[in-house]
Amino acid sequence: MPTIPVMTTGGTGARRLRRALSRTGNGRKHASLRVALVSAPLVLAAVLTGVVATGGLASASRQAAGPDQLVPLYEDNANDWATACSETNGANGGSYVIADVDAGLGAGPAPVPAWSTVIDNCGSYGKAEVLGYVWTDYGKGGAASIPAIEAEVKDWYSFYPGHIAGIFFDGAADAVPGTGASNVSFYQTLDSYVHQNWRSNDEVVLNYGANPASGWMFNSSNAKNADIVVIFEGSYSTTGENPYVGGGWAPASWESQYPADDFAALMYDTNSTATVPQPATACSALTAQHIGYLYVGTWYTTLAPYFSTFAGDC
Repeated sequence: MPTIPVMTTGGTGARRLRRALSRTGNGRKHASLRVALVSAPLVLAAVLTGVVATGGLASASRQAAGPDQLVPLYEDNANDWATACSETNGANGGSYVIADVDAGLGAGPAPVPAWSTVIDNCGSYGKAEVLGYVWTDYGKGGAASIPAIEAEVKDWYSFYPGHIAGIFFDGAADAVPGTGASNVSFYQTLDSYVHQNWRSNDEVVLNYGANPASGWMFNSSNAKNADIVVIFEGSYSTTGENPYVGGGWAPASWESQYPADDFAALMYDTNSTATVPQPATACSALTAQHIGYLYVGTWYTTLAPYFSTFAGDC
């Protein structure tokens, strides 16, 4: 019998429970969780009882608390990490903070003590978990590059054991740029590597930075599926990139078929003034765009001075 995951009413356990409840039987996401839900009805009943006691599933829904955050934080400033991990919105199942130890190279060649400290401490607040950054170069390396990428994934779990909740695959694309060659097998292989080797800490985020052409990354077997797709990444200051103040971006029509917490948006170069209080408006406006995970900030190497306001508004 498979190991039965321990669920809670907060953190990623609640989010995964909601996903399983909404998707049981359709061949998507976390197979081990769905098996546990089917094979352990008493455990599920206890979980649901606990959820109801805290206000029901609706209390953990976006109707009650707005979106969670997906926060790129590519430096090891202890104060920034403490703020990000303690003040993100954990009400919808938990936020994520993305670590990039080696400036675009992910975990780097060896563990770094300063990074160990901030990564290890993040989960102690009960609101956020850490994802490891891995660059995939839009699949340009093809199948030959997969072993090296998998080695980078393994390094995150080996260097920071017990504190990595999943992998943020940056530079994702439906097809290899300039060739049109499909990347479906490429990313499904990487997704499978994470899901099959780190089953309890196997969140997979694909950063497209734009709308994919379809939802293929959600429609295969559980092991091959992504969990979250970044469908917008851009600058607040660039005309046509701002998705909530006169911008030209909008979600693709196919995305409405999936839950909001399948999707994320990352916005940088965002300043805040008395007349343009972005943090006060970003959550409601971006949530209306069917996005479940948000980041609004200045850049990824430092936490914006208004982060606490932004997180509070979410």
